[in-house]
Amino acid sequence: MSKYDDLFEATAPDDSPFADKAALDPLADPPTIHARDDQERELATILNGVQEGYLPPTVSIYGPPGTGKTLTTRRVCREFAARHDRVAVEYVNLKECQTLFSAANEILAAVGGEKQGAYAGLDGVFEAIWDALEAYPEWTVLVLDEIDHVQYDANYDPSDFFYRLLRGEGRLQRGLALSVWLVSNELLEVDLRLDSRVESAMSDEAICFPPYDERELRAILEPRLERAFREGAVPDDVLADGVREAARRWGDARKALTLFRQAGERAADDGRQRLTTECLEATLETTERAAVIDRLCNLPANHFVVLAGITAWNDATGLKQPVSTGEIYDYLHQDGYPEELQLGTRTIQTLVTDLETMGLVETWIDSRGDSGRVKQIETTFEPRWVREAIDPYAADSTYLDTVFER
Repeated sequence: MSKYDDLFEATAPDDSPFADKAALDPLADPPTIHARDDQERELATILNGVQEGYLPPTVSIYGPPGTGKTLTTRRVCREFAARHDRVAVEYVNLKECQTLFSAANEILAAVGGEKQGAYAGLDGVFEAIWDALEAYPEWTVLVLDEIDHVQYDANYDPSDFFYRLLRGEGRLQRGLALSVWLVSNELLEVDLRLDSRVESAMSDEAICFPPYDERELRAILEPRLERAFREGAVPDDVLADGVREAARRWGDARKALTLFRQAGERAADDGRQRLTTECLEATLETTERAAVIDRLCNLPANHFVVLAGITAWNDATGLKQPVSTGEIYDYLHQDGYPEELQLGTRTIQTLVTDLETMGLVETWIDSRGDSGRVKQIETTFEPRWVREAIDPYAADSTYLDTVFER
């Protein structure tokens, strides 16, 4: 036997608790969508507007990661289009787009066009999009996922992009019926800071996908766990504990699936055929850290830099918490920060309120006697995780990469 025979034999699963680990793949589409009946009905109601000759110019679909936004939206739209020849649906994920020009090119590729070179400019790309859509059915639904990543770049701003998409002359001349559905990974609707000419062209339709509660997560997890593990490998008390903690900490189905997969792997490494509460507890801290960092990396730039300001200060004992609004302001107004990120006090206060609503920070008022009252701000998680998130966040944003290089 070679050393590889020994290696593979030593690492082969022995009495593993798993039956089909692929059932826990967080990216696999389940055959049935659970706990999103209300959202499915809202989506279907909007789509049925074609029966009356109307689809809204935009639909905002928002909620934190792992809450079924993309899965539910794509499935309802495609099922509707399969039943109505007058409707076509295209899906584009914008997460990897570094510029607004590249975002437009991704849309062009999705509708069957050939990507344009930089010489064409944004107008040239949109002209090609309108040419391609002329061959489409009467109505087109364009689902733009990860819309949070549409940001200012060196040549264009989001208002330029959306004005062309919603009110482009080529589209209006051709009479194209296009409904743009914007999918955002935030608990709050993300402010893209669009100008008034664009906001007036957008509609008010919005569908929220809140975090899953314990009952909803259990409905999602039980059929997946039943396939993934051998009979009896997940005792009822371990299932209940895991679902409860996943709902309390995240409300994210993908994180919950990852939690049980990693707990199962830990049990297998320990030579156990059944998951235990200890396996879950040992896994939770690792999963929690990964979940928070992933969530931070999906924040809009202004929210992220405010969090960086909240966790930027040190004192004699290490990383200082809590901090005041004034300290965040001072951090963002250091030499070397781009002028666009030198946020004013009122903007910082608004962003802190957003972060508190998202559950990422908590605040309180501290009385300082004659010095008055000061708002104190600290993260609801280990503040060092913000610093750990800076490199992956900056890697997706060449703009912020120069900021955090200092």
